[in-house]
Amino acid sequence: MFKKVLKHWDSDDFPQYFKHAFNTLKLEDLPLFQHCTHSGVIDEDSVEVRVLSRSMDEQIAHLTIGVFFCEVLSGCACSDDPSQAMMLENSYCELRMDIDCTSAQIEFLD
Repeated sequence: MFKKVLKHWDSDDFPQYFKHAFNTLKLEDLPLFQHCTHSGVIDEDSVEVRVLSRSMDEQIAHLTIGVFFCEVLSGCACSDDPSQAMMLENSYCELRMDIDCTSAQIEFLD
């Protein structure tokens, strides 16, 4: 998936291709849990990514991305209002990642 991203590196369509490839990653493969401040449970459907910066050298494409996501806050439905049983709290983090230009393998950096 990230091979196609690299092919569009210099085009205006790059963010679109990157978002599509990013969305194919499994939630457990993303280092988002260490950025949780509330529950540590992430609503998978809420993950949105933005490319903040990018650069490339001979072997590696370097990106800084912003990731918006919602943490699930479990509550109680004591008032018989099921909408209170689960609430979402907005969260955000910035991640640095590399894409190997030869293999298209990705690596998230600390």
